[in-house]
Amino acid sequence: MSVNALPQLHRKRAQHRPLNGGLTHNNTLQTRDDGALWVCKRSLGRNYSGLETEASVYALLTSTRFAQPVELHQSENGQQTLLRPYITGTSMPDWTALNFEQVIHLLKQIHRISAPRHGKVNVPTGLTLNPANHLTAVWRYFRSRTTERAKLTELYHSLHPVLQAHQPLFARVNTFTLNHGDFHPGNLIVTPAQQLVPIDWERAHFGDPAFDLALLNWHSSGPIADSALQTRAIALYSENPAEQTRLKKRVTCWSLLRQFNDYMYLTYNKLKVEKLDQFEHEFAQHLNGLV
Repeated sequence: MSVNALPQLHRKRAQHRPLNGGLTHNNTLQTRDDGALWVCKRSLGRNYSGLETEASVYALLTSTRFAQPVELHQSENGQQTLLRPYITGTSMPDWTALNFEQVIHLLKQIHRISAPRHGKVNVPTGLTLNPANHLTAVWRYFRSRTTERAKLTELYHSLHPVLQAHQPLFARVNTFTLNHGDFHPGNLIVTPAQQLVPIDWERAHFGDPAFDLALLNWHSSGPIADSALQTRAIALYSENPAEQTRLKKRVTCWSLLRQFNDYMYLTYNKLKVEKLDQFEHEFAQHLNGLV
């Protein structure tokens, strides 16, 4: 990472994607003196880890077709800036606009990068995945901050023993894959050559491949966790029936944890989205699939 070494950049007004959005950064499109287009992502304070994670992931991707010559800069005032070349192409609104077999093949390519421990990309330290412990950590943080404590207490006590009962599935996972961590159509660029290129690696980590499969539908207008979509993804991801069964159970566990975590986050921050109205029904539906 270089300090105070940002190249000369010029703001470009254009309707390119990606330009704006994301939870932890401000994206703009810039041109350098040589005329090349670059995406410029800026972040401050608590958001440092996201840009540093993304820069680390691109270092891991050096030998893959997803490699990009990114630059991470930090100024004296504390602002971080990540630069990467603009990728010509478009992002799609939902999975139906994409070749889903191609999507899962892409995900498998990402998951070929692995580590003997799970956790942060820079320093993976964990040896055993434990969704039940993760659930408890989330609940301890939010339980005194939520206005829906009674309802969420009941949901927590219904989910925790189920995750504990399925812990043997996670104890068997001993090779941890690079997870994108925010895998949805908006984070995939379709190039003119019809190749898919993943972007926005700020939530990447080493973990269970089932985690990415559990995220497939959060950003769509449909259910939070679409069982039919997940089942199709699992069938494409593995042809081994026994592995498919294990994957399905782990995907459901991560889906439930993600639902609970996102509900806590959204309600705590008073963010209103339509998916909140579906939460209890979908939560019960997926929980019943494990019990």
